[in-house]
Amino acid sequence: MSQTVAQRYRDANLLVLTGTLSKDDTVSTYAFCENTLGYSLAGFFERNTKVLKNEVDGILQALLSPSS
Repeated sequence: MSQTVAQRYRDANLLVLTGTLSKDDTVSTYAFCENTLGYSLAGFFERNTKVLKNEVDGILQALLSPSS
């Protein structure tokens, strides 16, 4: 995602997940969840990759298919 879009989301007080390698909780949402909440977002995405991919694919297919 471009920095412009990310900033637009942040300006609207929306969470933007950043996949940086930083261990700083204020820079990386992954680090915040791991260090503060004790929950691994990376692990969540690894465990649910197939389901998430299928759901996104289904949504895109519905949105991009011609209406009948």
